[in-house]
Amino acid sequence: MTQIVRPDGRWFHWIVGGATLLLLGVAARTVDWARAWDAIAHADAVLIGAAVAANLGSIVVKAFRWSLFLHAAGVRGVRLAVHATFAGAALNNLLVANGGDAARVVAVARRADVSSASVLATLAVDRLCDLATYIVLFVRAAVVIPLPSELARWRLPGAVTLTGLVLAAYGFAWWSTRHPNASADATSGSPTLLARARAYGRRLVRTSATIATRERMLAALALALLAWGGQWTTFHVAAHAASLPATPAVSLLALLTVNASFLVRLTPGNVGIFQFLYVLAATSAGLDRDQAVAVAFLISVIQYIPVMLIGLLLAPSLVKPAGATASGQEPRHTGA
Repeated sequence: MTQIVRPDGRWFHWIVGGATLLLLGVAARTVDWARAWDAIAHADAVLIGAAVAANLGSIVVKAFRWSLFLHAAGVRGVRLAVHATFAGAALNNLLVANGGDAARVVAVARRADVSSASVLATLAVDRLCDLATYIVLFVRAAVVIPLPSELARWRLPGAVTLTGLVLAAYGFAWWSTRHPNASADATSGSPTLLARARAYGRRLVRTSATIATRERMLAALALALLAWGGQWTTFHVAAHAASLPATPAVSLLALLTVNASFLVRLTPGNVGIFQFLYVLAATSAGLDRDQAVAVAFLISVIQYIPVMLIGLLLAPSLVKPAGATASGQEPRHTGA
């Protein structure tokens, strides 16, 4: 019997990543780097501090949003969600393909003594809120803001995707309420890997259906919009810190353009790709290219350095200490 050899996906990743970096290198040759770094060096320190605060605030909002679903899955407390969110964001700045998200799922599952399938389900629903609100902003902006041709072609697909997400969410909620036992675990003691994988998938589906109530989703979507507002503020304030005369509409355009690549990170923290897409959006609005390069790097510093420091400081708290309770909280001691 002939054995089918499947292509190694890692080669495809390296080829695409290498081609992307090559294109970025060609584009970088046209930048006046002396002028760009001069704009960074003379940036307004007060506005930079405001941009840092807005960025950190948006991450705290994301953590609180995730905690809504974690609480429903049996993981109590907001502190664990905040610590894991910052630690995961720090790792995402070092790894490709959102590796920090996988790490925070494992860390929270171990710290709270719950199934990783349950934690993964909470993160999946949380990410769905992020995606849905991004599409809402994209479709809305596409009506009032002239988009670059690279993004304008996605107006109709974006609207169709948003409609599909809403219909799928309602359909899934309707199905789960009428088939409460359809996702029951497989027979206990089943030794095969396939059976364990099926049981894991059933737990994932069941938890997703349980936590995604209408009230919780509405609250999470509102928090997602608030988090996007914090990112919008970060982009806009950082632009003015480096004297780039961006309007709020242009800053929103830059935010949407940059985050069009958030599903696939070809480089750690999307470094290089982030700058390329930001400059694409800024120059399409008629802004100076070299100043846009300076702002793109400034935003990267604002988003990465403080988050890296906080994430590294909070990461040790995710290691489960001896005697921790099943809810992930430290045992309370009485007496002196």
